[in-house]
Amino acid sequence: MKQHHVHILHGVAASAGIAIGNAVIIDRKTIERYPKIRITEGLVEDEIRRFDNAIEASYKQIEEAKKKLESHNAVKDHALILETHLLMLRDPSLIDRVNKLVRKNLINAEWALKIALQDIEESFASIGDDYIRSRVADTNFVGERIMMNLIGREIKGFHLVDKSIIVSHDLSPADTAMLSKDHVLGFATDVGGPTSHTAIIAHSLEIPAVVGLEKASTSINPGDKLILDGISGVVIVNPTENQISDYEQRAKSHLTLELKLKEKAREPAVTIDGTKISVLGNLEFREEVKTVLDHGAEGIGLYRTEFLYINREIIPTEEEHFQAYKAVVETVSPFPTTIRTLDLGGDKLNSNLGDMKKETNPAMGLRAIRLCLKEPELFKTQLKGILRASNYGNTSIMFPMISGIEELHRALEILEKIKHDFRRKGIPFDEEINVGIMVEVPSAAIIADLLAKEVDFFSIGTNDLIQYSIAIDRGNEYVNYLYDPLHPAVLRLIKYIVDCAHKEGITVSMCGEMAGRTIYTPILLGMGIDQFSTNAFAISHVKEMIRKIDLTNCANIVNSLLEMKTAEEIQAFIFEEYKRHSDFETILD
Repeated sequence: MKQHHVHILHGVAASAGIAIGNAVIIDRKTIERYPKIRITEGLVEDEIRRFDNAIEASYKQIEEAKKKLESHNAVKDHALILETHLLMLRDPSLIDRVNKLVRKNLINAEWALKIALQDIEESFASIGDDYIRSRVADTNFVGERIMMNLIGREIKGFHLVDKSIIVSHDLSPADTAMLSKDHVLGFATDVGGPTSHTAIIAHSLEIPAVVGLEKASTSINPGDKLILDGISGVVIVNPTENQISDYEQRAKSHLTLELKLKEKAREPAVTIDGTKISVLGNLEFREEVKTVLDHGAEGIGLYRTEFLYINREIIPTEEEHFQAYKAVVETVSPFPTTIRTLDLGGDKLNSNLGDMKKETNPAMGLRAIRLCLKEPELFKTQLKGILRASNYGNTSIMFPMISGIEELHRALEILEKIKHDFRRKGIPFDEEINVGIMVEVPSAAIIADLLAKEVDFFSIGTNDLIQYSIAIDRGNEYVNYLYDPLHPAVLRLIKYIVDCAHKEGITVSMCGEMAGRTIYTPILLGMGIDQFSTNAFAISHVKEMIRKIDLTNCANIVNSLLEMKTAEEIQAFIFEEYKRHSDFETILD
């Protein structure tokens, strides 16, 4: 039954800003009903031809959306996201899979496409890295578009007359790119996460967005008055006059703050007591470098390299690695670039690795550094590319998912052999290149004192560290409430990692989701975190928070909360502390 009274939906803040307007419901639900038809061998070629035509139609539609995005100067860099979708439409692994299913099983193209998409989704569902796992959404967007063209459903653009807030089950990056700022105030979706490509485009277009609302498209009626708060991730349906007045004031304050932060983005982040803290950016595609730097990043703290491996039949060559890394290192220089080695499992690589056995729990199986050590040629190829790129600017290497000393020693041994070979052949590279590890599993955290003696830096990956420490799956609706960065065990682990690192004179960066939330900035600084690396849009906010902080006060806060027994107790304590410091008031808004 539809609700018409005031109610509040809680989701994930995907693009900051506040919008107040009327809801327009757009049906973009996944196609669940599609024809399942057995065909004769004589109809196979006709069916494949029909599939090819659907791909061509999809290509033209996404190309149109890409051109529109490119015409928008502020976001033309993100046209690459749609370029990726165009590449997916030419990806032989998807096309061949569908064609084989049609030929072998004698089924129609819709049925074959659905099976192929389900295989991809299952393959990615168990991957440990939230960011990489979320990339499956892009494959689904592309697949759904092909499906709509296959079944002949018309794909309409959005012809909005009045300024509206779009409410939908989901929106693809192409849909989002076609939104006109003249008519769209914001959007709310049932699914999605803050690092999705849809969220990135929404942020670039400066359209407030809240995603992951679960039931927005079914609990909101067309024409309902909405307050959409893309800062806290809240949508208020049919708000009171007082709520509207309050949020109108908040919207003005937010715009003033954003303008101020934009002007100060490139200024250093120096605490009240004079300590300079570096804030760097996380990067997936090299085309995002300009956006990250424009938001004030002082380097790249996490350059994900998985894009080189996904959706391709052949493992990337050393030259491909080299060119991809060199382009970023040169652009970011003189700031540093930290390149993380492969963080996928073998089942995600459509490569000549051979038949990898299907694992029951790939997130804890053969992935990241474990896969690289099992397949040393794969690892060496990437390391060679990184070493060659290091000759063109300040570069560091970071190994993911290190769980013990043996793994680290084997990885370092392979690296040293390549260096030796390069010296012998006269191939230039940075002899002083820093090597670090991501500390993201409890075993690495517990032996941080030993690992700190072996590397140049730590980077704490909080997303996995929290999940593995508390033994919960964030994607599991029954236990995801337990995911809490303020859990005493998590805070004690972080403090121990930092103390061990500093005892050996190495730096500690944080590159997980926790690093981009200003509510945690005072705590992390109080623990001694040296660097933050986060998404582009959080950088200026984190820098501004650092400028308001006195490290002595932060250390005192941390000393107190480390004695506490529950996350609830810790949260109540820090909120009271933040209230006492007027400069922290923006955290609590």
